[in-house]
Amino acid sequence: MNINVLWEMGGAQRILHGVLERTRGMVAGVTCGAGMPYKLSEITASYGVSYLPIVSSGRAFRALWKRAYSKASEWLAAVVYEDPWLAGGHNGLSNAEDPLVPQDPYPRVRDLRATMREGGISDDVPIVMAGGVWYLRDWSDWIDNPELGKIAFQFGTRPLLTKESPIPEGWKNALMTLEEGDILLHRFSPTGFYSSAVRNPFLRSLEARSERQIAYSTEHAGDHVFQLDVGVKGKNFWVTRNDLLRAREWFGLGFTSALKTPDNTLVFVSEEEKSVIRKDQADCMGCLSQCQFSSWADTETNSTGRLADPRSFCIQKTLQDIAHGGPVEENLMFAGHGAYNFKRDPFYSNGFVPTVKQLVDRILTGD
Repeated sequence: MNINVLWEMGGAQRILHGVLERTRGMVAGVTCGAGMPYKLSEITASYGVSYLPIVSSGRAFRALWKRAYSKASEWLAAVVYEDPWLAGGHNGLSNAEDPLVPQDPYPRVRDLRATMREGGISDDVPIVMAGGVWYLRDWSDWIDNPELGKIAFQFGTRPLLTKESPIPEGWKNALMTLEEGDILLHRFSPTGFYSSAVRNPFLRSLEARSERQIAYSTEHAGDHVFQLDVGVKGKNFWVTRNDLLRAREWFGLGFTSALKTPDNTLVFVSEEEKSVIRKDQADCMGCLSQCQFSSWADTETNSTGRLADPRSFCIQKTLQDIAHGGPVEENLMFAGHGAYNFKRDPFYSNGFVPTVKQLVDRILTGD
């Protein structure tokens, strides 16, 4: 059995120790991403368990290898390359990469293999290509390619639509309606990472919320010489003339509360939105090691030291809701960027939902 651990989860190291202690002889490997899990190799090796780090570049793997993984090289079972522009869920884009300019995964995986070879890692340790994999025939030039070494492919989105998949029927039905471009790479996640999910009304509302945003100054200075007279209490909010007019327009449309963000801006929301935001922040369960939405941090102070960000959302709440039958329009709905193929692939015509065996058999044909 292989398990997957989100490194940015609150108490991740303590939980991983507990799981591996209680499942001795059952767990063969631990896949782990979302952050830089330097301690992963040390923890898994202490239980005689392999580790499979998830990275989005050769540069990230080099840092992990030099700092920690080289000390437990014999337990490295594979390296998962999760493409930041193709994979669903959270994506490991660096500040040097443009989210709007996708890069070809081939040279990035080739560079990852070169980095692994520099560290003396055998080509028999596979790189797992994750993100954008639908038809194996599209990747034929990757297989048995000496530049890449041993390659495996991860299917994350296609298994969602199977008989055995535990996701609710509403989620499955929605997958079969998607068009190309319906998956949004966004930065609303409280983790601080980019994330890819279906651009449904839930995400569109977050986009709209951020668009109702203006910068402010606490002093009468520069272009900020107009006192904001809507959405706030007090007299220490100075804005530009154009932003004052925009704020008054939003207020007239029913977005009557202005909430501060950590970036010295204000977002305008309705009273109903404000109530939901404040309640969700108050109900924070500490599921992440640090949360931008609630300012929770898994530290001695239990705080990030930054203002809670109303442009984000409670990820635990929405993932729990959609997983247990909540409306797909009102929740975060993860999917890879190739999910539009459910509507185009003839395998799924007439609403056909395969068993896992039928899906695997289909994949092995190249389709």
